[in-house]
Amino acid sequence: MAHDAQSVRTLRARAEGDDWTPWQVSKSITEQAGCSLLKAWRLGRDWTLQAACEQLATLGGRVTVQQMSAWETGRGRPGEPNLDLLCRLYETRPDRLGYGNDYTPRDEPAAEADPSPERPAPEHRPVSLGLTMMPPTSTALTALAAVRRSMASIIATPIAETTIEQWERQAAEYGHAYQITPPAEILSGSINDLLEQRALLEQRQPTDVRARLCRIAAQLAGTAGIALVALGEHREARQWYHLGQLLAEETADRALRAWLLAREAVIPFYFGAPAAALALAERARLVAGQTVCATAAWAPSLEARALARMGRKREAQEAMSLAQRAFAGLGASQTSDTAYGYTERQLMWHGGSMWTMIGDSRRAQTALHAARDLYSADEHLDRALIAMDEATCLVGVGEITVACRETEMLLLGLPREHRTGIVISRARDLLGSIPPRGSTMSAVRDLRELVEGCARPALTTG
Repeated sequence: MAHDAQSVRTLRARAEGDDWTPWQVSKSITEQAGCSLLKAWRLGRDWTLQAACEQLATLGGRVTVQQMSAWETGRGRPGEPNLDLLCRLYETRPDRLGYGNDYTPRDEPAAEADPSPERPAPEHRPVSLGLTMMPPTSTALTALAAVRRSMASIIATPIAETTIEQWERQAAEYGHAYQITPPAEILSGSINDLLEQRALLEQRQPTDVRARLCRIAAQLAGTAGIALVALGEHREARQWYHLGQLLAEETADRALRAWLLAREAVIPFYFGAPAAALALAERARLVAGQTVCATAAWAPSLEARALARMGRKREAQEAMSLAQRAFAGLGASQTSDTAYGYTERQLMWHGGSMWTMIGDSRRAQTALHAARDLYSADEHLDRALIAMDEATCLVGVGEITVACRETEMLLLGLPREHRTGIVISRARDLLGSIPPRGSTMSAVRDLRELVEGCARPALTTG
């Protein structure tokens, strides 16, 4: 229920006049406005979400407005490091922020201050539960319950099902957003969420919960790798894909492991090592095995393009036929998933890319044009890479000036944050494919000057 701003202001004024404690203010706001305790603490200080995030930043936190909003509305839960920062920010304890419970016995006096530094720490002695009496006293039952709860916390830390589902959706959303959202922003968000997963994985979790957390973390590591590849940081990207593999091994999810290998194969394909790309793509296909998954189609299409780049034309066409047969066996949920699936437009693009490298410009242009039309204008990355393949086709049929001018228009039309390392690398490849006789053409010189002047977006995880 949305809070009434006027009633909250009235309550704050009353609290100030009656000298309420911050906890009393927050609890009253929760009861009156029907919001979470975490939100009530913010409202009690008259902060906006942005102001709360800025205050948290002064303590070393890196929390977005979206994350804070999700925590306040119950769509997510802060990990241990962020929960500790929130407690420091509001100068309170976790249960008063809505996380956990206070099990202090009611008859135990509240500590007014920390023990004096000079006072020796109390010895840890066995607690007498008073169980010699029959029936046990209420105090003994309270102590007994405390022992049970402390043991249960060692065995497993419960995480709400809705919270895990929210993280799973968030991991998928990063994958869907990489076409539209700047890669530096994708990288920052996925790393921040991965830190929360790490805090949970450092605790003891039930086996099924741990497997799900590892799967989420593996996807986030893969997403970080995707962003790093787009930014041109391919060496660091490979390390993140390796981390994803380590996490995926705890899930027994062959499809996830195959997906990470295929993602890694993209790196050597675009950065000049087709043989290495072929080996990784073959490994991805073998890991997928008989599992009906998107990588069963995607991996052989990667093999096809790597083989075409190596001049092995017949084998390339055979691999692409295998990809098409595997694609025909996928379900609608896999062929519509742009994050972890394999779509028809990707298959068409990859087929066109293969025909480009083989030298069949007619088939290549038909497939590439059809694939590009299936992307929206704000899906920048794949559209840019498809345009580079189309320009390469034009160079192949002698239309060097047209190829360079269209590539120049493409680069100038891309938002700066999407003019990333992989796009610039493809533009350099295009220039490298131009025969020596064309190197002095004005369109070639203009494109080369533009490419050399393009600065990559700054790499940041903040």
